[in-house]
Amino acid sequence: MSERSAPLPRVPQAERSARMQRRLAQAAYEVIRDGGYVNFRTAAVARAAGVSQGAQLHHFPTKNSLAEAAIEYAWSQSTEDSLARIRAFDGGDDILAALMADSQAFFFSDYFRVALDILMAGGNDLALRDALVASTLSHRSRVERLWLEKLVEQGWKLPDAEDVLALSMSVARGFAVRALVEPGRERFERLCARWVAILRAAGLAAPARTPRVAGPPRRK
Repeated sequence: MSERSAPLPRVPQAERSARMQRRLAQAAYEVIRDGGYVNFRTAAVARAAGVSQGAQLHHFPTKNSLAEAAIEYAWSQSTEDSLARIRAFDGGDDILAALMADSQAFFFSDYFRVALDILMAGGNDLALRDALVASTLSHRSRVERLWLEKLVEQGWKLPDAEDVLALSMSVARGFAVRALVEPGRERFERLCARWVAILRAAGLAAPARTPRVAGPPRRK
């Protein structure tokens, strides 16, 4: 007589709920990414996630709650990518090139585009707007703080580091928005190189070797 197999451990309810919420958040993000927020329908999220609409409504009962979950998913993924690039930064690398590479990867990503789409299309909804702003500040402040620390570690004075960080990210953000109507990164990359050269000419940074800052593996 064969021994009975031991029963599989039961997954706690809180963990099951967290998994389902993440599944729905990812589905909501992908639906908005592929069809735009203006066409966003909650029923499409349930279909994309492969769950019943009742299960979806249990976790996210409103369109706003799903949109907020999509934003949080996008920022979590983009923050994870930026943190990987920051961890990969070597002290002998060119800090300005590394910063611009991370800024370009973020602002030209689908994550930023989806967030901008929700902000522009749903911006009249103050509750949704406030939730988006809060999530954005929470995640991006963490990334910006770590880059600021790297600049200071490289010998930059704090006021200079703060200004260059803000200006560099603004350059990348501006060109990412422009790319919505004028695709192509060639001019952006050329002007980024010029921006770094201007900073060096101003005596704010000494020349260093330029790294190729590889992003994390592409997610499927």
